Amino acid sequence: MSHIFFEFDLEPGVKSVADLNYVLRDSDKRTAFVMSAEVAKFVKDALIINDTIISFKNCFFAFEKGAEFVEFDGKGKSRRFSEPVPPWFVKPGVFARSDWLDNHVLADLHAPDFIIAFNEKFPDLQERRKHADYLFDLQLDKIKIQPAETARTVGNTSGKSTKPKVTDLGSFQLFQQFFDRLKSAVIADEFPTLNVLTASDKVSQVPGSYRQAIRTAMKAVTNELPVNNKRLEAGNPALFCAPVRDKIIEIEEIGLEPYYQELSKAIAQAEGSYIADFSFHYPKQ
Repeated sequence: MSHIFFEFDLEPGVKSVADLNYVLRDSDKRTAFVMSAEVAKFVKDALIINDTIISFKNCFFAFEKGAEFVEFDGKGKSRRFSEPVPPWFVKPGVFARSDWLDNHVLADLHAPDFIIAFNEKFPDLQERRKHADYLFDLQLDKIKIQPAETARTVGNTSGKSTKPKVTDLGSFQLFQQFFDRLKSAVIADEFPTLNVLTASDKVSQVPGSYRQAIRTAMKAVTNELPVNNKRLEAGNPALFCAPVRDKIIEIEEIGLEPYYQELSKAIAQAEGSYIADFSFHYPKQ
């Protein structure tokens, strides 16, 4: 079996070298992922040192949207080329509509759930447009938008966004409670949903401010929002949980209480900003 990695401008499924190593552990499966620029650079740098890399045996890499290819045989010996295009290579749009959807737990969602999950995944308009263009072959680059008269529409006319904003849990004890639930979930390779993180079967009955604080803490620790409950049914939590476990270890090495103290300061400084745009990195001492 083989692992295939593409350097496309799609949201990567293999974002870090740790993700790459996790995928390579399972040599009995055939998988295909988009790799980040960081991972692509790591592979290219490794090839400068040695053209035989045992850990990459039976792996195929496509760099810069297919400008260059590297194939590793069963012994880890590499072959670099640009022509002809190998049969395993597919264009970004084709990949987006197949393995990419599976890798990001979107393939089996019904339309309403897909729309919610897709919008949560890409809060940035440009990223959302780009990925929608690949998925639906909209050919947006060929469309010239004509200026139109502004029309009033029924709906949210106040001009205020309804997107959730950053909120602090308010105490170290509540943050520790959240952290313990997150840690237990990812160690067991279970998706950390809002149900899990709030320890509630009925999230709708949990106070909105607490839900927003949990989302904020989750975004800070993992750079991801809590997994939507309905996405849980699509499965494949292992790839999601692996990098989160690394984050858990990093935070425990820092110390949970000093980490929360700095996070609380960052949330206070980000008052009024949206959770989807929020990120936190513990300051180097």
